Amino acid sequence: MRIFENIFGKKKESGQISPSKPRINTPDFDKYDEFGQIISIFDFVLNPDFTIASKAAETVNRLFNSVQVFKNKQLYETFRYVRLKKADIKRFDRFEKEVKITLLCIASMNGNGYSREEALSRLIELQTQRTIPFILFRLADWVPPIRKKAEKAIKKFLVSENTIYFIQNHKLINWLLHVERNDLSELYNQIIDSIITKRLEPEQLKGLNEGDRFFYYKSLAKVGLIDGEVINQMLTDKYYLIRILLIKHLDKVNDLKIVLVKLLSDKSQKVRQGAVNLIANQKLDEYETVLRNLMFDNSTSVRVEARRLLNKICDCDFKKMYQESLSNQQQIIGSILGLSEVSDKSEVLLFQKYLDSDRARIRTASLIGIYNLDSNIGTEKAYQILETENPISTRRAAESLLARHGIDFKRLRRLYDLTDSTGKKLILRLFNRFSGWSVAGDYLKALTDKDKKIQMMARVFLESWNSYTIRLATIQSPEDKDYVLSWYRKTNEMGIEVPGNIPFIFGEK
Repeated sequence: MRIFENIFGKKKESGQISPSKPRINTPDFDKYDEFGQIISIFDFVLNPDFTIASKAAETVNRLFNSVQVFKNKQLYETFRYVRLKKADIKRFDRFEKEVKITLLCIASMNGNGYSREEALSRLIELQTQRTIPFILFRLADWVPPIRKKAEKAIKKFLVSENTIYFIQNHKLINWLLHVERNDLSELYNQIIDSIITKRLEPEQLKGLNEGDRFFYYKSLAKVGLIDGEVINQMLTDKYYLIRILLIKHLDKVNDLKIVLVKLLSDKSQKVRQGAVNLIANQKLDEYETVLRNLMFDNSTSVRVEARRLLNKICDCDFKKMYQESLSNQQQIIGSILGLSEVSDKSEVLLFQKYLDSDRARIRTASLIGIYNLDSNIGTEKAYQILETENPISTRRAAESLLARHGIDFKRLRRLYDLTDSTGKKLILRLFNRFSGWSVAGDYLKALTDKDKKIQMMARVFLESWNSYTIRLATIQSPEDKDYVLSWYRKTNEMGIEVPGNIPFIFGEK
């Protein structure tokens, strides 16, 4: 508060400005834009001069509502020390309703139990959805009467008009199960019951975000309320976790095969994987056609499981099946990847032809297939891809393969000077995976780049390297030392700020 005392004069406990100071104009609160500054402004809300008090209250309201997610512990640690007495809360009645609600929410987090209880009582009287989170927080209060008052109030909010609001605040509802001071499982179940009592209309579901919809369907599933209508809704929901949730509750589905077939063609690999794993417990003969299609899936795990299950119902020559598919130019990506898993190095020449494809995904699949058959040839192809113009997706695949195999620092450093920004970022990421003494020089070099994003990436990696060096147990070579220090001197000449302990790390003062 010293900054405010310097501006306005030291205040008495009553909130009045010292009579030794002249009365001043309304303070300029508009300059405050951080949530944490509320505690510094709050005293002015109690000022007897309504002009000052209202301006401070409006600022507090603006800062408070800038927060998207409220957390109990964070709020309490922020507002527990606000100087507030029970009698002070009556002064909030001077302000408009929305501002008043904000001030009462803050007061309900105060360290003074009497102030908290008074604020809670007034929040309950307002009967508005905005107060619900702060009434919920008081369910964890250490004063039993406050907890009981909050619980009684929440039960009155359990009406259909508040269903959407409770769903949208599902994180707070789940928090009830983690409150140690009080067993709130019964209240939690009552809230869930109120949510699922009346099914939401399609338009209401569309208005919810992914997490909200997941919470709603999970609540239905928990009590076994999954019927044909809900199944169709979950099958067509855009959020893949909802479709995975459906997989976990397929025991409640009547037309299992129809639902499984739809899930097996899902765009999400995780959904397809979950669905194909369930086929093992079904009559496999009924799924042969589906499995023959899944053996060409883009997902490795789905292909492997499909082949395993097919082996149980037929004598399949998978190598021949993949070769025929490629010959007919069908399902090329899945055929390349699948063939690389069941064949040998003799297919490398075939895959190399696809490295020149017009489709980036086919080139990527071909690179991975070659690596699967022969890691040495695949690694060399990965370097060649980095050295030539290629789509980002193919270059990222090359990066991933090199990360498995190890890297040639000298080769990548030569390429760094020739490649574009995307290639430089990729190379820096590879250097970061295989950090040693010398990579500090590469990060220092990248700090001199014109691209701000490359500079930022390099600085993050350099700071990480600087912390990591104390754990390096390898010997420094003169070459590494010269390389790093040469770029250290270069950055100093350019006025770039870098860790000053780098010379010391390499044995120089």
